[in-house]
Amino acid sequence: MPSSLDRAHPFSAPSAVALAALAGALHGACFAPLAVWPLGFVALAPLVAATRGRRAAAGLGLGWVAGTIAPAIAVVPWVAAATHDYFTQGSLGAVLFAFAVTQVMGALPAAAFGVALTRLAVLPSVSVRVLGAAACWTALELARARLFGAPWDLLAHALYAHPLWIQPAELGGAFLVSFVLAAAAAAAGEAVVAPRAERLRALALGAALLALDAGYGAFRLHAVPDDGGAMMRVALVQGNAPNAWRLDVARAEDALHIFVETTRRTAPLRPDLVVWPENAVSFLLAPNPQLGRAVTEVLGADGPPLVVGGPRYAPAGDGRVQFFNSAYLLSPGGDPLAFYDKRRLVPFAEYAPIARLPGLGWRFDAPGEYTPGIVPTVFTRPDRFGVLICFEAIYPELARDLVRAGARLLVNVSNDAWFGSSAGLEQHFAATVFRAVETRRAVARATNTGITGVVGPSGRIVARFPTHVRDAWVVSVPLRDEMTPYDRWGDGFAQLASGAAMLALVAARGKSGPSAQRRARSPRPSPSAAREFA
Repeated sequence: MPSSLDRAHPFSAPSAVALAALAGALHGACFAPLAVWPLGFVALAPLVAATRGRRAAAGLGLGWVAGTIAPAIAVVPWVAAATHDYFTQGSLGAVLFAFAVTQVMGALPAAAFGVALTRLAVLPSVSVRVLGAAACWTALELARARLFGAPWDLLAHALYAHPLWIQPAELGGAFLVSFVLAAAAAAAGEAVVAPRAERLRALALGAALLALDAGYGAFRLHAVPDDGGAMMRVALVQGNAPNAWRLDVARAEDALHIFVETTRRTAPLRPDLVVWPENAVSFLLAPNPQLGRAVTEVLGADGPPLVVGGPRYAPAGDGRVQFFNSAYLLSPGGDPLAFYDKRRLVPFAEYAPIARLPGLGWRFDAPGEYTPGIVPTVFTRPDRFGVLICFEAIYPELARDLVRAGARLLVNVSNDAWFGSSAGLEQHFAATVFRAVETRRAVARATNTGITGVVGPSGRIVARFPTHVRDAWVVSVPLRDEMTPYDRWGDGFAQLASGAAMLALVAARGKSGPSAQRRARSPRPSPSAAREFA
């Protein structure tokens, strides 16, 4: 029985597999640690070429190859290391967990994309094929974000350090930037495998989309300042405390001492707000006289308020106690003014879904079950700002909620110590940059070990400080009030792209449906046979 890779195709079966592997390698190399960002414009092109003329089953397999290799380069090393060290898993368990992550983040969406490419190939218009491929990729990124909660290393994130290219995010989020990159790559792939007459049209379409992207970016970078107007002086404190202390109440005083002494360096600069990272203290934040005395001692009675991350508890109403991963706003006297409870919890770190399943024998030395918050709290002193805790910065809808609730500034507090010095630090920061462009709010980021810094409303990285050092920095950040199209409509573009992808696939099915396949299989009668029939 012939393989599904044996259909007529511009490339042999081994070459198709090699092209799929190349697509995965290019895609993975877009992101840290390699961070060869221009590859984002062509990363998907080899997969477009590899799937041309193949059956759906072959597209599935080729997509799976590409989608397994990409996260194996960018994600697996730090996931495996963190699983081994932070969750105290053995090497085998760490590798298996990391492999499972690759399947969710890369292989499943890429396999579906490979199938979609085989379907779209029958459409007669090269422009529709290019735009249809970009729409399918965008739909799958949206599905990965919504269904699996994993908007990590989106294709757009490869360009985070190059604000010229990411300005359309204020219109349609990171998904719109991914759409442009996917279209450019699809056009490059079509230029290899499309009929000769269509190749120039494909390249022209890809070039036009990139020109529109860059032109819009140049216009908006000129129009969106990162200074001027209302400003706030924010002190970002990076304690560089050992990660093991975050779960060790016995070291709570040591951690508190580190942050107090590091904060003391900012006093001569008179900040308006001081920000400590997530889990800066491991004891309950309120009521806590010890913390109050320490805050008063370092800030002074007329000093700035303090944002501090740590655990909070509240009665559940049925005799139980709920714990939250929270950020408190404390007065200079150490009194709690307001709190925000983290709304998007991290699986296996803040709750352990697999640990509940029988017969799995996995042991996670992670915190106990946290309860997710429900309210996008906006703090009001010294001005209106919202807090994103840790991985919440990768979810655009959470930043959007805060802006719609009145936040003029976004503050991200995180403890990324469990990344070590791996690429996870950079990948987390890359996603954070897009929250600034989407909402046109500055993002002030305070972490325990790095990356601590500030992203301006334009998406420019206006301040970035060394990792794994103990220090504090005071930065002036702008306060903004305007609402962007993304603030108003959210992922509307990605949803429209998903609808367009479905229409394109339906149209392709009509071109390759049973009747079309029967016509393709039925041999045309020869002239002599026709005369004989007559």
